[in-house]
Amino acid sequence: MRKFLSATALALSLGAAPTAQAEEEIVVTATRTPTPLSRLPARVETIDRADIEANAVVTLAEAIGSNAVQAGGAGQQTSMFLRGANSKHALALFDGVRLNDASSPNAQYDFGLDTLGAIERIEVLRGPASAIYGSDAIGGVVNIIPRRGGADAFEPFAEAAFGSVGTRRGLIGAAGASGALEYGLSAEAFATDGYDIIPRRITTHTGDPDGAEINTFAGSARLDLGAFALDGIARVRQASAEFDSFSGGAFFDLRADDPDLENQATQSLWRLGGETQAGGGWRFRVSGGQVRSDRSETDAGVQTNAAKSTQDFADANIRFTQSSTVLAAGLAYERAEIKTQPQFAGPLRVGEAQAAVYLIGQTHFADRFDATGSVRIDHYESFGAQTTFALGLVADFAPLRLFASYGTAFKAPSLSERFETSLFNLGNPELDPERSRSWELGADWAALAGDRLTLGASLYQTRVENQIEYVFSQSRNVNIKRASLDGAEFYAEAAATSWARLRLAYAWTDARDDTNGRQLTRRPEHGWTLLARAQAGERLGLVFSWRYVGERADVTYDDAGAFVSGAGRTPGFGIGALAATFDVNQHAEMFARIDNITDETYEQPAAFAGAPRSATLGLRARF
Repeated sequence: MRKFLSATALALSLGAAPTAQAEEEIVVTATRTPTPLSRLPARVETIDRADIEANAVVTLAEAIGSNAVQAGGAGQQTSMFLRGANSKHALALFDGVRLNDASSPNAQYDFGLDTLGAIERIEVLRGPASAIYGSDAIGGVVNIIPRRGGADAFEPFAEAAFGSVGTRRGLIGAAGASGALEYGLSAEAFATDGYDIIPRRITTHTGDPDGAEINTFAGSARLDLGAFALDGIARVRQASAEFDSFSGGAFFDLRADDPDLENQATQSLWRLGGETQAGGGWRFRVSGGQVRSDRSETDAGVQTNAAKSTQDFADANIRFTQSSTVLAAGLAYERAEIKTQPQFAGPLRVGEAQAAVYLIGQTHFADRFDATGSVRIDHYESFGAQTTFALGLVADFAPLRLFASYGTAFKAPSLSERFETSLFNLGNPELDPERSRSWELGADWAALAGDRLTLGASLYQTRVENQIEYVFSQSRNVNIKRASLDGAEFYAEAAATSWARLRLAYAWTDARDDTNGRQLTRRPEHGWTLLARAQAGERLGLVFSWRYVGERADVTYDDAGAFVSGAGRTPGFGIGALAATFDVNQHAEMFARIDNITDETYEQPAAFAGAPRSATLGLRARF
């Protein structure tokens, strides 16, 4: 029952806050330095290996929850709306390595292509983090941390599962530690025949399924010789997914079924690093690597567009630790180069370098206070320096914890937004970065001894300026938009018995376009989650969840598949899931999961059918 906070990502998706037990966890995403959650003036939720297996979730989109808006089933395009911010304002990391694709139109990350077999832990930081990581982190950060290490030198693992709509999955790998070496290696294959993502209400629905395949190979290793250590990570992910068109009908604006369209995406990354420990609490580290992304679309096997990006990076930092004070300073460099060949645009090849300097500090004082601060300056070739900062304070009046924070962030305009030209887009090299300022107030209270009842709440506000929007009359992207993001989060968790816990989480989000007062699309004002977890005896574990996603603005289509409005309304929905695990013996565990128990018909986003009721059954082995 430990770390029930993150037993399911459904709780995370509604801004669930840490309990007293979970606050003792150590996270790295918020400050780049291992830090207890209780010392951080921020909400950082975690999903670890035990949580992934207890909930029998397979994909990153499933793990993150309702903030991840997926255009259909597994493998389909997935956007992430952290605290009401745009999906391009969510930074994705793999063990700290930036994943956002420089070749995509607005350099956002597709959260729908990752499976979890190679993953030990996911950390979700809510709120601005540009003062730590630079561009993109206006709404928050999702850091995916790979498997590595163990109690023994060789700990192999394997999984096999089958489910509805022709879903099958296999995983094999090993992790371990021996002397100075710890490592993790894995290979995972996932495939599904899928279902027709055109909703049944739309007359262009044909029942033609939209399937997907995802294959992932990953490795991580560290050699620690005491005063000196080397480490490295590598991952290759290949994915493909069938999808349907928005270009049917006489005016090419009809939501239409098309059995011949397919997306392909390959991403590879590597990083090598080394660090040395010096006397007096000093540590120096250098690292560098590369991320390559290759995307394309085909129609009946014929390529219609393609995009490639290469992101080379290097980082050097020094850290000083003394008692309860940590100071870290660093230099970072990145060069991104993209090559695109869009269907309705000319080929583009362009690159840009950027450099940054940052300083991060944490200290504990007066027995009950923790202060955290960071500042970063990023310099781009095209638009100069961007300075961001963050400050936060935690006060521990056990059993009450209070915190407050203020921070600024920015999102650099993408290379495509600035330089791509076509019949519909002239490019705008004069674009300025989007900028934000945010504050947050939060509290956690252990209402009953032994964490039998915990309560918590947060109130936050973000203002975004210079948002980039495409203007048809000018045939280009311009800085015209302003957005106000206001929100509140609340949770209550109770230990009903020694073998069962119950949790309720609620989130209110008011995300609006200040230029017209309209609610931003795909961000519901209200949402809540009910979560129950029970251990029935020594072998059987159960997790039940129910989440409600409220009515929201969206781009809507009528029952004929024709475009209706860019700011229509989509009804709310509620769906439940039940997961079970059964320990066969010390080496084998059976698991099962039923999603959408009531077979609710819903669309998230609009004009994309939500997944019907489905079941998965599998076997997990450990040696």
